[in-house]
Parts: sequence; structure tokens; C-alpha cells
Amino acid sequence: MPPLPENLAARLWLSRRSAGGADATGHASAKSMSFGSVESIVRNRVRMFLRHTWLVTVLGTVVLAGTVTAGIYYGTKATEIRIAAGPTGSANAKFVEVLRGLVAESHSRFSRLEVRLVPTVDADASSQALVDRKADLAIVPTHVGKSPDWPVVAILRQNVMALIVPAPAAAPAPPAPAPAATPAAPAKKPAKPAKTAKPEKPAKTAKTKTGKTAKTTKTAAKDDDADDDSDDDSAKDSTKDKDSLKVTQLAGKRIGIVTGNEATTDLLKIALSHYGVPLDKVQVAQIDPKNLADAVQQGGVDVIFVAGAATGKAISDAVAAATRNGVAPTFVEIDQADGIAKRNPAFDKAEIDAGTFGGSPPTPDDKLTTLSFAEYLVARKGFSRASVTELAKVIYTSRLTIAAQMGGEVKIEAPSTDKDADALVHPGALDYLNDEQKTFFDRYGDDIFYGLLIFPVFGSAIAGLAGFLRADSRTRRLRHLQRVLDLVRKAHAAQTLEAIEQLQVEADNLVIAIIHLSEHEEFDESVRMSFSFALDQLRFAIAARRTAILDHAAGTTAAGAAAEPAGTKAAAA
Repeated sequence: MPPLPENLAARLWLSRRSAGGADATGHASAKSMSFGSVESIVRNRVRMFLRHTWLVTVLGTVVLAGTVTAGIYYGTKATEIRIAAGPTGSANAKFVEVLRGLVAESHSRFSRLEVRLVPTVDADASSQALVDRKADLAIVPTHVGKSPDWPVVAILRQNVMALIVPAPAAAPAPPAPAPAATPAAPAKKPAKPAKTAKPEKPAKTAKTKTGKTAKTTKTAAKDDDADDDSDDDSAKDSTKDKDSLKVTQLAGKRIGIVTGNEATTDLLKIALSHYGVPLDKVQVAQIDPKNLADAVQQGGVDVIFVAGAATGKAISDAVAAATRNGVAPTFVEIDQADGIAKRNPAFDKAEIDAGTFGGSPPTPDDKLTTLSFAEYLVARKGFSRASVTELAKVIYTSRLTIAAQMGGEVKIEAPSTDKDADALVHPGALDYLNDEQKTFFDRYGDDIFYGLLIFPVFGSAIAGLAGFLRADSRTRRLRHLQRVLDLVRKAHAAQTLEAIEQLQVEADNLVIAIIHLSEHEEFDESVRMSFSFALDQLRFAIAARRTAILDHAAGTTAAGAAAEPAGTKAAAA
């Protein structure tokens, strides 16, 4: 029978010795199959796997390629920007949709961004979504929530407040009486004496005689005409002031707030309270834009309240609904807008030029003083600076396109970058506005530099750990070797066969541990020679001591047997 391979023979011998040890002691087998043995077997499998160089190379290449691919994917993955912008269908929601399309079109030129609309009920809900981190950016007016504290990315438009008084309904024409046509004829006859009386002839003769007197008369007549015109204008202004409604006169009126725009009850309260008109003194009703014309025709409202862009659809539709029989509506002027703006920095005074609201006839017919407030695109302070920079780049480079698609609803402006500005500008938007956009190396250059400094430290740490592990393995080898030498001394001092058998079990377990250690750490020739010499000494010591004990026991038995016949003979004698 050919000899078994060295490793297989060693394993077979170890299994038999382990079984034998279990029989001898009753619990040595459990020690031989301890957790250390299982760990050594696993380590051996790993070492066998690492010996397949090509397989390890292929798997390492696959892992490296997968790591690089994952890094590129997550490094170039599009950043999603969630923008809270009011109800679906509103001007702000439409702006987000337009912006999303522009961002998608500029994907190849700018960084990878994705804009997603987060619909909300109103501006208050949009600000709350920003607080709750359900949105990254939000479109809110300056008077809502914490908009002064949130960094501004862009000013989308300047909203104006409009209090519109619908045109009065046309009064029914009374029927003309039949006899009214008869006295019309004699009415023309008394006018003839006025035509025949011409006492002005001497003035003309005076002109031919004295031209200076005629010139004086003509100048006086011209001055009289001018005075008449000024009197007519002042009378017209006084009539207009008399007919127009004042804010202080809104108490008891029915005010319809048009929904779907920036007009709110809180905004109306700000204007009324400044003039001393409590909100509970007016009848407030929310009116859908679709039902506004019917409400005006039925006389359901006295004043219409709407807010938004001066050239936007909300105010234009409200003006059209308030126009009756070709008569344009009038407006309640907020003549103390300067005072309100000084008391509340969120507002400013606005002068609306004639015809800005459109309509037929054009409205307003003269300059209108009212309140204005900005509509901000704000972001969370902790949101990505680089993403805001790229988004600001898309917004400001495409603002003409956005304005054209929004139909007068948006007029994008850049916030003031001065240190004493009213609004805080987002650092990302500030980078774009100040032409301080950072390149890849500007952003990550410091990280790369410090990484190059830190990686060698980690390498040294790993090398130190490997050296420590090698030193630890050397310590384990010396510990096993010392244990073998200790067993040799115990074998020489053993007095009974039971002690020798116990030493044999310990020696077998130690051999198993040494073989497992050799499979894990690849002993060199000197280490193997040391263990081989020590194990041979242990084996010889155990065998010699067992022989000595057996010989001593046999000699003692023989001496006792020899002494017994001698005693018998002595007794007989």
C-alpha cells in the first residue's frame, strides 16, 4: 500500500489520537473540537483560497471595478431639489414646472439636478414644509413665516395688493313721455334773439384803430379759458375724490378675497388695521376665480381683494370680472403705504402706472398707490451649497425664457448682496452672483491634500498592526514550545501510570494545536525543527518514564514474590 500524503496522514493520525484522548479522559474530545479548532479550519480554507492566484486576481479586479463604478454612480448621481410652491395650477407651481424643464434641458451643461414640485395648500404650508424638511426650497412672500431668516436664492417678482370696487350696474332707462316732443319746437325760437344780437362789432373796429387794446382783450379771454379748464380739472378731481372709496370706509362692506393668488385674510388685516378698521367689521368671503364674475353681477361683493404680479393673470381677471357694461372698476387707494412699510419691513410702497392692470378701458385710469411685497425663492440654511449654485445659474441665465413662458407672472431679480441688505442671500447663490463658483479641485482640493497626508498614516498603522500580529504569532509559538518543555519536565517527575496517561492526552492536544498553528502561520524550517525536537523529547520522556514505572512495578512484584518463599522456609525451619 503506497504511503498516504503527509497532510492526509497527519489528519488521520490526529483524528485517531483525538478519538483516543476522548476515550481516555471522557472530555478531551470536546477540547479538541473547541472554537479555536473551528477558527483554525476556517482560516485554513481562506489560505487555500488565497493560493489560487488567478482566481484572487480576477475577483479582486471585479471588486475594484465595482467599487469604482459605485463611486462614479454616487458621485454623478442627480441631486433632487424639492420645491414647495403652493397649490397645483398656481403661478408658483407653474414656475417650478418651467424650471424643472429648463434644468432637464441644461443637464449636459450644468451639474446633475432634478427639480420636484411639492404641492401645498398655501404659502404658510410651503413655509411649514421647509421647517419640517419636507422640502429643500420654498416659494414664500416676505410676510409669511420665517422668510426674512431663510437665505434667498432669487426674487421671483414684486406682488401688489389691489382693492377693486366693481363698476356700478347700469340703471334702467325711464320711458320717455309722448308730449315731450311738442314743446321742443318753441324752445328753439327764443334762441334767435341771441344770434341777432351782435354787440361785439365795436371791438373789431377798435382793433383796426388801436391794436394794443384788441391784444389785451384777447389775452384776457385766453386767461379766462385757462381758468375755466383748471376749474374743470379741479372739479373733476374733487368729483373723483368724492366718488372713490377710502380704506376707512370699508367698515361694513362685503370684501371678496379671490383665491388662488397671494391674497389672504392676514394680508387684508394688515392693511385694514393700519387705518383703524377691525377685520371683524367687514364681511369677508373667499371667492373662487371662476365664480367671481357671477358674484359681481349678482351684487354679492362690494370690494374685491386680490394680490399678485401687477401684470399677472390674477389681477387682470379680477379687473375684467369687475368691469360692467364697458365701465371700468375703481380702486381703493392705500395712500399710507409709506407708513405701513416703515412699520412692517416686509412691505414697500408701490406706484401703479395708468393702464398697468389692462382691461377695456385701461385700468387704473391714473396712478395708484398701494402696497407691494416680494416673492422669494428661499432655501434651508443647511442645504447643499453647490446644488444651490448650479440652480441659481440655471435661473439667472434663463430668466428671460422663464418670463416669456410665465406670461408676466414672474420678473426674476437678484437680491442685494450688500452686507446691510434686508434679505440674507444663500451662499450658493452668492457664489454665482459674485462669480465665485468653485471648480472640482477648488471644492475637493483640500480633502485630496489631507487624504494624501492621512493615508500614509493609515498605511503605517496597518503595517504596525501586521507587525504586532506577527509578534503575537511568535509569542504563541514560544508559548507552545515552552508548554512542550514543561510537559517534558512533568514526564520526568511522574510517579504513576495515571499521571503518564494524562500527560499523553495533553501532549496529543498540544500536537493538534501546533499543527493548526503551523497551517495558519507557515512555520519556517527552524521553527519546525524546534517543535520536532521538543515533541521528540516529550515522546521519549513519556515513553521512558512509562517504562521506568512499569519496570519499577515489575521489580517490586518480583521482590515480593521472592521474599514470600524465603519467609515460608524460615517459618518451616
